Amino acid sequence: MSIEETYLHRRTLFYSVSHFDRYHYLFLCREPALSLGVAFQLTNILRDVGEDAVTRGRIYLPRDDMKKFGVTEEQIYAQKLDDNYIAMTKFQIERARMYYERALRGVPMLSPESRLPVQSSLDCYGKILEKIEENGYDTLTKRAYVSKWEKLATIPFSWYRTLDISKVLPLPGDN
Repeated sequence: MSIEETYLHRRTLFYSVSHFDRYHYLFLCREPALSLGVAFQLTNILRDVGEDAVTRGRIYLPRDDMKKFGVTEEQIYAQKLDDNYIAMTKFQIERARMYYERALRGVPMLSPESRLPVQSSLDCYGKILEKIEENGYDTLTKRAYVSKWEKLATIPFSWYRTLDISKVLPLPGDN
């Protein structure tokens, strides 16, 4: 695990665990809680690469991965989109999706009143990754976002996913 991932785990542990029932399943919910936080953090990092570089002078992408894919800090500050950057972004999106899948296992562990907010957050943040793909993986000059109407339209599907019946009759596209 890279230093950046270790940092993400530690930074998001408190945030993620606070969404889970503290009195039950603490041991079992640890991995889904950590995964939820890492997935959200990776999504935020990917969405904000250009903005963070230009307005804050910061790059939060894992340096190991930048090196692996041949992406330089100079390239990011110059907002130069190329095949290397696109390949790295695709890799990071797949990594985030892996963490979202792990986090989904924790939703049934939540108290019933906590399931919908967490599930809808998972669904809406997942849509940000889809928007990045729709933008041609350009997170240097474009900001991927989900509109309020898209978020509202997601709620009924998120609610359905929190029900036991969704395991027997999943929505199209669900595993």
